[in-house]
Amino acid sequence: MREEKHKENFSSLNQNKIRQLSEHTINLIAAGEVIERPAAVVKELVENALDSGADRIVIHLINGGIDRIQVIDNGCGMSPEDLSLAVERHCTSKIIEEDLVHIKTLGFRGEALPSIGAAARLKIISRIQNASQAWQISVEGGKTKGVSPAAGQQGTQVIVEDLFFATPARRKFLKTPRVEFSRCEAMLQRLAVARPEVSICLIRDDKTVFDFPVQTRKERILSILTDIREEELIPIDFQREDLHLVGFIGASSVNRSTTNGQIMVVNDRPVVDPVMQTAIRVGYRDVLEKGRHPVVALFLDVPMDQLDVNVHPAKTELRFSDEAGVRAILIGSIQKSLAMGAGEIGVHPESLQVIPRQYQPKSASIQYPPSVGRLASFQNEPAITRSSSNQQVESLLSGGALSVRDVDSALVTFSNKDVEQELHITSFPLGTAIGQIFKTYILAVTAQDEMVMVDQHAAHERLTHEALKKQYLEQGIRSQPLLLPEVIELPDSQLQCLLDFKDSLEGLGIEIESFGGKSILVRALPQLLGAISAKSLLIDLVEELEVDEQANPNETESLHLRLDAILSRMACHHSVRAGRSLNMDEMNALLRQMEETPRAGTCSHGRPTWLKWSKKDIEKLFHRS
Repeated sequence: MREEKHKENFSSLNQNKIRQLSEHTINLIAAGEVIERPAAVVKELVENALDSGADRIVIHLINGGIDRIQVIDNGCGMSPEDLSLAVERHCTSKIIEEDLVHIKTLGFRGEALPSIGAAARLKIISRIQNASQAWQISVEGGKTKGVSPAAGQQGTQVIVEDLFFATPARRKFLKTPRVEFSRCEAMLQRLAVARPEVSICLIRDDKTVFDFPVQTRKERILSILTDIREEELIPIDFQREDLHLVGFIGASSVNRSTTNGQIMVVNDRPVVDPVMQTAIRVGYRDVLEKGRHPVVALFLDVPMDQLDVNVHPAKTELRFSDEAGVRAILIGSIQKSLAMGAGEIGVHPESLQVIPRQYQPKSASIQYPPSVGRLASFQNEPAITRSSSNQQVESLLSGGALSVRDVDSALVTFSNKDVEQELHITSFPLGTAIGQIFKTYILAVTAQDEMVMVDQHAAHERLTHEALKKQYLEQGIRSQPLLLPEVIELPDSQLQCLLDFKDSLEGLGIEIESFGGKSILVRALPQLLGAISAKSLLIDLVEELEVDEQANPNETESLHLRLDAILSRMACHHSVRAGRSLNMDEMNALLRQMEETPRAGTCSHGRPTWLKWSKKDIEKLFHRS
């Protein structure tokens, strides 16, 4: 049956001769590529307004843009002759003949206006500077009405009504007005971030949604990403050969369930590029939970001869000649900018001053990882505790124990019946510990009237993770032979997996060998982890190794690709547990090391290690503000 139908169709096609499509049909096909929904129409019209030199653009949308789109700008305007050509296909003033390399404008294909006119009712009113009057032209379903005089201000006004009235089948595929409007709004926000020097106003069904004045780049970003505070934005500015990347990235605590909070601009052109999206995801991989996405606004400048913007009629896709270089500058700049101690959100890494770790009393039972990077040791140094007096604090400062950063002091009084104790709060980013709740969370207060809460297990896990990583990359993780080698029984598949990676595991400080049957003998474990359960650790590690079916035991790179996940598992086994009581010295020691350790704002799984509330935040909770 199917074969007979195929022969029938083939025979029918053979009877038709090849013929040229009509201009109207060609325009309808082209329109489907350029303007698949209202957001695409708005994008093309606003880009034209920006290319005209306008510094004020107003967009009116009725019924999500399905019924009416109106874009008004104060740009250079068009003469009657220009208007006639503007609605013809492949007519443009934005590129020089055959030069598709040095494209400086957002539009250049000469397809938008004729495509819109083919599928909707299009009207353009325009007036150039010093002209005595404006002129207008109309196109309905591909049919053009001649240029005629009109009333209008300098600039251009474009009105699009009854989108897809000429192609009813396409109109049926549109979503609800609410959905179509949200796509228009998101697209306009990206354009607004790319051009903060232009005032942009969006009006929906006669109600103003936003009206951005001329702003700085940071002001425009904060105007759009309204759920982010200024201190949660980390500025970046990096150069790599001919590539220049600037902008802002959100702290790891600022994340969303989708990539809607990611704005990417290349050579002043908003894009949605998979190469850049992947690089952003990799850059945040160490500090975000799976399934969460960071918030960024990044501006990349690329030499024009290394970029192809003529990939798709929508012009949102790009092709880089040096994709590896683009990935490298994005991943490297993000990771470097995030590699700061806890409490330093919004401070560029190069501007950070190193604070010597303050104190780890001999009586403290917490084992802290060795210092990371340039961090100084703080063993046997004096501590600031609840019992420290003014004289003691001044002595510590004058003695140099707290040098490197100026330390302010604030006095907090604690009352317990008739006994009052005084605590001197220093200006460390995470403040000074004042207690522990639920044997899990450390409470601290800063000199800036802020309260900090720290998850002790999550924080210590990150510290151990970073120390393990540093040790591994420098010289391999030092192992500690077990006094009594431990015999562990495992399923055949897990046993074989561990034995396949035996040589690689030695680089992690884990020494194993086959012990016959389903048993494995553990001879040594990482020294840094102290006394831990060998069986629990190995079961977790083999699960990580089994996740990647492509992992090859004979390739060192296989282990490197999963290194962070494996080290994260190892760190989790060593970290101080929730439910463990800590004394004041231990808590303060943990806070100080968090401030010094890269990426200590999140644990190895991407969860936050600390939270902070200002005095104003707390007053709002009690309705005091």
